[in-house]
Amino acid sequence: MSAPGKYVTHRSLDGVRVRLSGAQDLRRPCTSVARIADGGRLHEISSGTRTDALAWAEDIGLDRFEQEFRMQGGRLRVGRTAARDAETGVRDPVLAAVWEGRRHAVFTHLYHARPADAVAFFGTLRLTEHPDGVTAVPRGRARRPEPAEMVKEVPGLGLLEITALNQRTRRRLPAWRGAPVAGGELFQDVIEGQGPYFLLALRSLLVTVLPEEDRVREVPRRLAGLSVAAIR
Repeated sequence: MSAPGKYVTHRSLDGVRVRLSGAQDLRRPCTSVARIADGGRLHEISSGTRTDALAWAEDIGLDRFEQEFRMQGGRLRVGRTAARDAETGVRDPVLAAVWEGRRHAVFTHLYHARPADAVAFFGTLRLTEHPDGVTAVPRGRARRPEPAEMVKEVPGLGLLEITALNQRTRRRLPAWRGAPVAGGELFQDVIEGQGPYFLLALRSLLVTVLPEEDRVREVPRRLAGLSVAAIR
């Protein structure tokens, strides 16, 4: 963790490393989300600390993990719960699966699945834990159709969603030119029914800022005091 005024580094599931520095409080955890296409299905996986994974499991209604498997230098824990469809009210059986390393974890849920299915799915990923996060590289026929994202809350600024800037993610940028800022351009737009948001386009990163409701006008100034950079 970092103290206010320091810096912190995070690593996304696809290996992109980002350093944030500035006077803001950067101590909040960072999670990463990626989508993996395998066997005609698209699975969403998340990474964070082991504490993040346990909080996620509790949020989806998991009472306990039922089985545990050693794999890729960590342990894969699985347990059963159910997901309720908000429109129909129907509850579908869900298998929660959490791979735990020393400090970080990768977690997902599989519908109508058995423990063997979770083992097989995690077998399609090469998991490597680093001090600042976990990478999950698809192998075999598995593919990652788009860059992973990092999600981090910065108090006084809002929620930051950070991803690689490439031909695919560049489509998110508005048609107009943004305001010039250090290292790139800053755009402001509105999500219908949700309010304003900001896009910071840097040389190799795209940062979406979902501001705190009462801090919208302060975002450009606060962003000017926050450095976001891709590092090796």
